Amino acid sequence: MIIAMEVEACHLAGGQVDTLRFSESGFVTRPDDTPANAWFEPVIKTAPSLSRLLFDAAGTYGATKVTIGNVQLVNEGGELDYLLTDYAFDGRRFTVRIGDVGTPFAQWLVVMTGTLSDVAANGTAVDLIIQDRLADLTLNDWPTYAGDNVAPNGLEGTAADLKDQPKPRVYGAVLNVTPKAVNTSKLIYQVSDAACAVSAAYDNGAALTRGPDYASTADMQATEPAAGQFRCFAGYLRLGSAPVGTVTCDAAGVAVRAGDLLVAIAGDAGVPASDIMQADVDALNAVAGGRIGVWADSNPTPQSLMDTVAGSVGAWYGFDRLSRLRMGRLDAPAGTPVAVWGRDVQETVQPSSGGVPAWSISVRYARNYTVQSNVAGTAGTARAAWLAQEYRTSAATDPSIKVPWPHAQTLSFDTGLLDANDADAESRRRLALYGPRRMKIDIDVPVAELGETDLGDVVGLTTPRYGLSGRLFRVIGINSGFASGKAALVLWG
Repeated sequence: MIIAMEVEACHLAGGQVDTLRFSESGFVTRPDDTPANAWFEPVIKTAPSLSRLLFDAAGTYGATKVTIGNVQLVNEGGELDYLLTDYAFDGRRFTVRIGDVGTPFAQWLVVMTGTLSDVAANGTAVDLIIQDRLADLTLNDWPTYAGDNVAPNGLEGTAADLKDQPKPRVYGAVLNVTPKAVNTSKLIYQVSDAACAVSAAYDNGAALTRGPDYASTADMQATEPAAGQFRCFAGYLRLGSAPVGTVTCDAAGVAVRAGDLLVAIAGDAGVPASDIMQADVDALNAVAGGRIGVWADSNPTPQSLMDTVAGSVGAWYGFDRLSRLRMGRLDAPAGTPVAVWGRDVQETVQPSSGGVPAWSISVRYARNYTVQSNVAGTAGTARAAWLAQEYRTSAATDPSIKVPWPHAQTLSFDTGLLDANDADAESRRRLALYGPRRMKIDIDVPVAELGETDLGDVVGLTTPRYGLSGRLFRVIGINSGFASGKAALVLWG
């Protein structure tokens, strides 16, 4: 089997994007192949690698932890110097395949795709620097206000208030957020630059009366609400009377489930729908269907928003070796394993403790985005008490865990969950997940036996060591090892 690689690169002088081709052993594709009559230079010294880990000691949810091995090309005589002088590789895609020269190249197995960031000289070699695609989710390129209102009209603020500030955006459902005053002359506020429904508005904690929705932004600017009322259009609301205190509101978009929100945020960050595994989205929505919300109002990164959503339900997300966005929820291993390994891998089994169990789990939910005190008396005592706290808390405990584990952990999680029932269910689920003693296993298996096994899958071991016979595990780490023929897995259960 030969490893071959196709790389896109921008030619600095001509401006066109060229496809460069490298391999372990030089070969030319057949005239009837795709691509036809293409020469693959025999310069690959070290093939790329990608190791993905669902979680480590730092956390059990959010973005996967990725370790990337760059591509090293032989350049002893300087034949590849042109890569450093003539081309730009930032943001360009690459594809790695393995196959036999006698097989049409179009039929070779694609084992990895990804994005490059740069090229660097490394002694007698040239390194192609691979970029973790999660980097696409760290770019906070939010729309900003133009600040060009011409009083009394406009929805972009002025140079004296909102100019160049990021516009807010609602994902899911959020409570008591402080919208931006985009037109102080007409008392118009914006809670989201994406369409959403404002369900309630408050002045200093006291609820305002809702009037009929506007038909357009023009209608909104032309028609004042009745005194004491508010009216809405998309992510805007307009007041009929000058507020006496802080204006806040509750709002929600169409999507409120974890999987759908991860897709929405990734899509806004430029990840196309074709690069998202919809089956993963549907599966996550099925097991975590509670309402979630996060409000972007200060130029956050897409990854930070996705971490909040995923952390709300104990989910993970990340890009696989084919650059597809994957996601799922970490649950205790159960059901029918997708693969079972026995004595043939026994010598590679390396167990370690999964950490000290937890006896108390707190899930904080129903976030109040604007904590307030000294609110209007008409708000009522119950509302005033709610406004004084940022979160509500649901706790699940099992004191019996402290008998064998006197130093058992107390864990607390801030979430975007809205409803008490969902928070109660999640705190109980996490206690069942973190309460028992867990074990992590490092194991090597032949790539040929890996099949479609991927992160989050349930697998089984039948080795007699460490009481592992018949025990189920989740795959939480994987390095597919297509170059070595061995796949290094990390199992948890």
